Amino acid sequence: MSDEDFEYFLTKFPLTIPGTRCTDQHVRGYTGLVPDCLISYWQDYGFSGFGNGLIWLVDPIEWKVTTEEILLDTIKHPRLGDDAQYIPFIRSAFGKVWFWTPGYGVSLVVEPVRGSVFFRTVTESSKEDLEWTLKAFFTGTEKKQFDFLDREEEPMFDRVYEHLGALQFDELYGFAPGLRIGGAAIVEATHLFQIHVHMALLRSVIGDHWYVAG
Repeated sequence: MSDEDFEYFLTKFPLTIPGTRCTDQHVRGYTGLVPDCLISYWQDYGFSGFGNGLIWLVDPIEWKVTTEEILLDTIKHPRLGDDAQYIPFIRSAFGKVWFWTPGYGVSLVVEPVRGSVFFRTVTESSKEDLEWTLKAFFTGTEKKQFDFLDREEEPMFDRVYEHLGALQFDELYGFAPGLRIGGAAIVEATHLFQIHVHMALLRSVIGDHWYVAG
């Protein structure tokens, strides 16, 4: 059962686009790696879209190849060991992805459309503290964290949603031409893309030139 923290999240971002279901493979594979509350959210809501698809719970099994071979093929948190795991758990409609590292919590935020990666401050924490951390992440979630700013620094999601319609679970809103090759962050340049194909395309454009913060 979801808890009061996620129920509060749902008051701001209702479940609007049902996604794929959580399976026994997810439960067996990720129990002990992510907080128990996250597995409960998967079981209750699947890997679905919230707030008209602005926010999506991420299926880490579906994303395994994209995580390991595309997005994070050269990225490692500078304060974590080489054996650290990075588990995608939430994303935006525009492909910004948050990663969870067992024992430490939210460690990386990657935004391929801009070619940027943010290293979060990490501290080794207890299971109880990490449970609290993830619940606090959801209660504190704000629309601006997941929206995308256009060239006038104005949020785009509502306008893009009206322009293109709702996403499917395996889609994102992207730009053509891409921003890293001179494209403009305007509604008229947005398109629906298959998310894993588009992530690979964006990664090929970024090369070794990530913008790094944190």
